[in-house]
Amino acid sequence: MPATQRTEQSVLQDLISKWISLGLEYLGDSSRVSKIYIYAASERPGVTYVGIAFDEDGSVRFPEQLPTYDPRWDNKVGRMLDLLSDDLFEARANFDEIGAPPPTEYRVYYEIATRKLDVQLSREIIYGGSNYTPDFDGFTLWLGDRAPKL
Repeated sequence: MPATQRTEQSVLQDLISKWISLGLEYLGDSSRVSKIYIYAASERPGVTYVGIAFDEDGSVRFPEQLPTYDPRWDNKVGRMLDLLSDDLFEARANFDEIGAPPPTEYRVYYEIATRKLDVQLSREIIYGGSNYTPDFDGFTLWLGDRAPKL
């Protein structure tokens, strides 16, 4: 196998690495945040969502809910979410290119201090034909009562 040939594992590693790097870059030197949660749904046709949340002092919050958030950062948050989505679309194209079915759901948990990473993937259709939507229900279905509130 040529060294440049992509595999399902390499596509996933690249995607998760990009997502974690974006979350860490957004946080900068915010020492109160201990964990990053990234939830994504990518069902075809029509359902695609990527969201990120942070555990600050034991409370899971969306970026704009962090006490350190500054309203002048709206563009920064929007750009981060755009980049997370762009990375997901790129990964989906890479999965298509190598003939591997892309996951329909990604649950990524990262502990900053220990660098512990947990990635849960699913290829089941969750949102198509249901009353759930990933932007409102994704984190709740994953984290239950600990999920950030809109």
